[in-house]
Amino acid sequence: MRTELPKSPEETIALLKDYGAVEEGHFILASGKHSAYYVKKGKLVQHPWELQRMIEQVVPEIEALGVVDVVLSPAMGGVPVGQQVGLALHARTIYAERNAATNQLELKRGFEIRPGERLLLVEDVITTGGTLLELTDFIESQGGTVAGVFVVVNRSGKKTVGDYPVVSCMEIEFPVYEADAVPAELAVIPAVRPGTKRVEQG
Repeated sequence: MRTELPKSPEETIALLKDYGAVEEGHFILASGKHSAYYVKKGKLVQHPWELQRMIEQVVPEIEALGVVDVVLSPAMGGVPVGQQVGLALHARTIYAERNAATNQLELKRGFEIRPGERLLLVEDVITTGGTLLELTDFIESQGGTVAGVFVVVNRSGKKTVGDYPVVSCMEIEFPVYEADAVPAELAVIPAVRPGTKRVEQG
């Protein structure tokens, strides 16, 4: 499998296809937006040796963000990536889980954020980065600060999530649409919602 990071959108699509990690259809993403493409991140994280080689290539960019005391990921998709980033950085690694009753992310299992710690937020794929931004409230409430963000695939088209710089292994920007602005050719395809995050309505 390929481990050299892509240098263009075309190379990114080719790499994702090599891993079987791009699906075409009509998808409702975790952000609530619609897309004709879905990045099947599980197809990437099932190859930990190859993914580790990809992560190692951007470690200097992560280190340029400053000290990282803790790697924090949202469950479940971000957990295996977070573990591998923590390994590459020699950093303590924890994850947040979604409360089924409140749909909010929270720390469980004795995980904690200590005052003064700097955290790297880690996710497999982002489109808007909304899930990672959910983490920032309880980080600040416990006295931590956010050093930045790492993702394997950045499909947001942006270099930041909120105010936080993003380091990624690859970038690809697929068009996304609001529910009331889905193109006719996409609207005729039945929509499916992959993933586990509950989509907010409103």
